[in-house]
Amino acid sequence: MNRRAVALAVATVVYLAPIASAEPIFKARKDYGPIPRSSLSLRVGMLGGANNEEMIDYLDGGVQPPFPEPISDDFGNGLTFEIAYMHKPHPRFSVRVNASVSLLSSSGSGVYVPQTPDTTLPALDYSREFNSQLWVVELSGLYHFNDAAVKEFHPYVGGGFSLGFPHEEFTETYIDQDTGEPYTDEIPGIPAQADEWGFSAGVHAVGGAIYYLNDRVGISGEARVQLLQGTFDQLSAANEVGDFEDVSFVVDYSGFLLTVGVTYAF
Repeated sequence: MNRRAVALAVATVVYLAPIASAEPIFKARKDYGPIPRSSLSLRVGMLGGANNEEMIDYLDGGVQPPFPEPISDDFGNGLTFEIAYMHKPHPRFSVRVNASVSLLSSSGSGVYVPQTPDTTLPALDYSREFNSQLWVVELSGLYHFNDAAVKEFHPYVGGGFSLGFPHEEFTETYIDQDTGEPYTDEIPGIPAQADEWGFSAGVHAVGGAIYYLNDRVGISGEARVQLLQGTFDQLSAANEVGDFEDVSFVVDYSGFLLTVGVTYAF
């Protein structure tokens, strides 16, 4: 009986050995390939769509006939620099922290007579600038459509939350039309120079791609939509009894960003 059991065990081992050494039916998935899971990106681009319309409309409204309509230019496209850290806990999903600064500028010029409660000032040629350095920190979740590989595009989409820290600066200068000399007296409600830091929260959506030249270095391009608003509180307006009160203007930093740069994986 024992001999028969031993013979059966030996036969079973001999029979199963080739099966155990054969290739598995389902190949084990290669989780990350040659590209490391973490990366750092440096990009440069443009922010378009932001506007300062509320302040421009208010200030231009102070220009009355017979003076010509003022000339005002809104932000336009602002130069953007950004740095991003990305980590993949899974081949198709990643989390990213992105920090950027966008340089925005608006300007205006014209002629007006500032009205004060006590007296009328002379006609002044004015020139104003409103500049903003918009610092934004973003936290994003991204979905990647394929596993990263050398000499292949690695597209992704995602979205997340944004925190904005705009540094806003207002400057206005005047020339007396009668004398041609700079007018330096204080004008109530409109400071010659003012600046402030702000804070705002928003959201964003992103789409882009990375093309790895080797297992470390790649070229990246990205399009991003951000919804973000700030305020500027350094101007004043006369109330019904002639006293000046602080007014707040919405500065809309919502817009569309296009950036390109380099990515280093590690």
